[in-house]
Amino acid sequence: MKPLLSVAIATKNREQYCIAAIQSILDYRDKRIEITIADNSATTLVKQYVENLNSTQVKYRYDGGGVSSIENFNRAVELTSGEYVLMIGDDDSILPNAVDVALWAKENDADSICSNESVVYYWPNSRDIYPNGHLTIPVGTSEKEAVNVKKNLVKLLKNGIQHYLLYPLPKTYHGIVKKDVLDKIKAKTGHYYGGLSPDTYSCIAVSCIARNHYIINEPISIAGVCATSTTADNFSGKHSGTVDNIPHLQNRPNYVWNVKVPKYYSVNTIWAESGLKALEELGEVKYLQLFNMYQLMAQGWVNNYKFIPDVIKKESGITRKCNQISNIALYAGLSLAFSKIVLKKFAHTLKAKFKSKKYIVNNRVIDIQEAINIYSGLGK
Repeated sequence: MKPLLSVAIATKNREQYCIAAIQSILDYRDKRIEITIADNSATTLVKQYVENLNSTQVKYRYDGGGVSSIENFNRAVELTSGEYVLMIGDDDSILPNAVDVALWAKENDADSICSNESVVYYWPNSRDIYPNGHLTIPVGTSEKEAVNVKKNLVKLLKNGIQHYLLYPLPKTYHGIVKKDVLDKIKAKTGHYYGGLSPDTYSCIAVSCIARNHYIINEPISIAGVCATSTTADNFSGKHSGTVDNIPHLQNRPNYVWNVKVPKYYSVNTIWAESGLKALEELGEVKYLQLFNMYQLMAQGWVNNYKFIPDVIKKESGITRKCNQISNIALYAGLSLAFSKIVLKKFAHTLKAKFKSKKYIVNNRVIDIQEAINIYSGLGK
C-alpha cells in the first residue's frame, strides 16, 4: 500500500541529529508515514542504525563519495513513494498533525499545503546563548486558507526573490507537496531540485506547477538548528564572501551563475540565483521578465555590507555591465529599491506593534524528541 506522506531527509556528517530525526518520526508508529534518507556522510553510522532498525517504513541510500548537496536532495526525493512529500533537514522533525494535514490535502485535492509558522528548536550549544537548548512554539489554529499562488509569485519576483519565506507560497522544505507535482517538475527539468538552494528552487518551481495551494495557521514541523546548521552560520556572517569554495558549488564544476545576480556569496544572492534557475529550467519566460534585479542588489547591500563591502561593490558593477545598465538607471533603480526596503521595514514594525504574535518558550530542551513531547503536552 502506498504511503500517504513521505518525509525526505538529505544528510551529511550530522549523524547524531539525523538518527534522532528518524527515531522521532518512527515513534509516532504511524504506518502512513515513509522516511527516505540520502546519506553523504563520511561515516556509516546512519547506515548501521538504519540496518539495525530493519523497518519497512525507512528507505535509505548511502554514498560516501563526491555528491553535490543538490544531488543529495534529489536522491532523497527519488526514494519517495508517498502521495505527498515533506522535506526536512537532518536536525529537524515533524509534528503529530503532519499526517492529518496530508490527509486533508488528499481529501480536498490540494497540490500543496504549508504552515506560515514552524516550531523552532535550537539544539544545545547551537548558539552560545542557548547552552541547554531553546524551543519556541507559535500559538496557532488549524484554520486553512486558499492562496492565489501566481499573484504572490509575481510579488516575490518584483521583490527580487528576497525573503521568500514571508510569502504564502508552496514549498517542499517544511511544506507538504503532492508527489505528482514534483514528478511534473522533474519531467520538465530533469530533476526535482536545481539551482543552489533546494528550498528556493522548489518554492518557485512548485508555484509554477501547482493548481491549488493552502496555508494552515499552525505548525506541522520542527525547524531544528544545530551548531553546524546554515541558520547558525547566518548569525556569524559565515554565509557571506566570494563564491570560491562555497558548499553549494562543490562537485558542480560546470554550474552557470545567472548574469542578473551579483556573483558573491550571501543568502540574498543564493535565493535569487536559485529562483531564477527554476524559472529558466521550466521555460517560464513571462515570470523571468518580472524579476527586479535592483531589489536584490539593494537588499544584498543592506544585509551583507558589513561583511563583504568590496565584493558587493565589485560584483554589482560586473552585473551592471553584463546587463548593460547605465549609471543613471542603476542609481535610480537602487534608490527606489532602498526606499521600498525602508517602507517595508517601517510597515513591519508598525504591524508587529499592534498585532504581536504569541509564542511559548522553553529554555531547557535536551533533544528533538523532548521538543515534540513538550509541544504534544500543550494539547497540540
